[in-house]
Amino acid sequence: MKEKDFDWFEKLLIVTGTNLAEIKGEVQDIMREYEGEYEGVPKKIVAYKVASKLIRDSALKAGTVGGVSGAFATIPGLGTISSIVLATTADIAILLRLQVELCYCIAVAYEVNLNEDELRAITLAILGFSGSTQCVKGITAGVTRKLIDELAENYLKVGIAKATEGVAEALLPRLMRNVFKFMPLVGVPLGASINIASTIKLGNQARKYFSTWHDPVELDVCVGE
Repeated sequence: MKEKDFDWFEKLLIVTGTNLAEIKGEVQDIMREYEGEYEGVPKKIVAYKVASKLIRDSALKAGTVGGVSGAFATIPGLGTISSIVLATTADIAILLRLQVELCYCIAVAYEVNLNEDELRAITLAILGFSGSTQCVKGITAGVTRKLIDELAENYLKVGIAKATEGVAEALLPRLMRNVFKFMPLVGVPLGASINIASTIKLGNQARKYFSTWHDPVELDVCVGE
């Protein structure tokens, strides 16, 4: 596939980035709420709880994605190849936007200050890393951070547009393969479970990366493929 085929993915990062001020405000409101509820509790615990809520909420939203493509497979005569492909592309775009926003939200929860290009590069790195075989239960936060930093640094060197192309070429076939793991009449719930699991895995890696307190790895639910 050519670079232009992934223009929508790059635009997704840019459009989502324009909402950073709004995202920051919403997450800070949650932080204040939790700080009031857990008064006297160390800030690292509050940040972890907020990140957990963000991951949980995003996973629930991700669970509603996939109903479009799944529905095409459950209605006889409607599940043409073209219809399924179009619906699947829409599903993946929505899912990726949720996951990009989740990375941004977790960065705010941990009070990580980055410019937009740096945040986009790191988010791309986390998206690619969370779906790779390197993402395994038990890997330390320090190792995660080192690997993602190296990827993000390279993405900044080659440019976000080129980096988006590389990540998409690796990431999208995996997502497409997962979306098509449905059976008639159960396509929607199966698609939902896959989206939920991938979002939780992505959230765990984002939390592990953005946390400066090295969260205990035993709390992760991330597993390799």
